[in-house]
Amino acid sequence: MKKILTLITIFGLMSCNFNDSFKGFIQDNDEKSEIIVKLADSYLAGNFDMARDYFTPDGKHFFNNLEFDVDGIIDGYNSHSLIFKDIKHNDREVYTATFTDGAVETFHDFDWSATSILTGKEYSYPCHCRWVWVEDKIASTTCYVDPAAIFEEAAIYSESQN
Repeated sequence: MKKILTLITIFGLMSCNFNDSFKGFIQDNDEKSEIIVKLADSYLAGNFDMARDYFTPDGKHFFNNLEFDVDGIIDGYNSHSLIFKDIKHNDREVYTATFTDGAVETFHDFDWSATSILTGKEYSYPCHCRWVWVEDKIASTTCYVDPAAIFEEAAIYSESQN
């Protein structure tokens, strides 16, 4: 009897139409996720220039609601190593979603931490980044973060250069 109920349950589940709720699949051991880990590690090392190899030339990149072109976002991320030391991506999660409509996005979630070179102040806050792929190139990125620490320390750094 138990086997019959199990078979009926399995048959019922198999006959359901999952297309309405199925939007794609997620993986974390794919080539695109590995590329994002490599790019993140280059940022942590203080040189994000290798991103040019992966970005489309006309890509749009966002730091919260601020829009940058390829050179602008790379220069911006490289500048972090001028004002912070010990930059880390703690509890990093990187995974790529392939949606049923063909869209591919890699998600990069972590807790960013660093210490200001000028003030010695320690910062830590969550970050959520999205990397949008078109074929094998990154056409757009968005990172959602609390920018207060970066803006505060960048202003101090800017004043120290005058």
